[in-house]
Amino acid sequence: ISKNQSFIEYPYIGLKYLEKISKIIKRSDGGFLLIDYGYIGKKMKNTLQGVSNHKFANILENIGEVDITHNINFNLFNKFIKKIGGLKNYLTTQKNFLINMGIRERAEIITKKKNFFSKADTYYRLQRLIDEKQMGNLFKVMFIKNKRNKFKLGFKN
Repeated sequence: ISKNQSFIEYPYIGLKYLEKISKIIKRSDGGFLLIDYGYIGKKMKNTLQGVSNHKFANILENIGEVDITHNINFNLFNKFIKKIGGLKNYLTTQKNFLINMGIRERAEIITKKKNFFSKADTYYRLQRLIDEKQMGNLFKVMFIKNKRNKFKLGFKN
């Protein structure tokens, strides 16, 4: 795990949860859909951050008032899943996943009889979810499943 790394961020508890969830998936035909902030690159980085009122904040200021979080290293999760064996996973951006799931068409359907302001509000919210400069590329979507499970809707290229 440390090969060619200058920084190691190892989510011990997150990988323990993933291990438990993977055992459940291996016994069933279901899967686990994970949607979160993260990155795909092989090079690990320090992603520890504080967030307050939807903005980055110093984790040492206002202790107890700042949420502490980190970005998921999806490449590490992928390696971990492969090591467990018997599972398959798909990974894409939130933008690609939602578009493949038909979010634009669904937005058209629900706004068909709405007024202009309602349509504009829906479009604004849709753009926030899929725009590459907003949540579209920042969030990743990973589906972990038993190899017997043929489901992969939303993960077409």
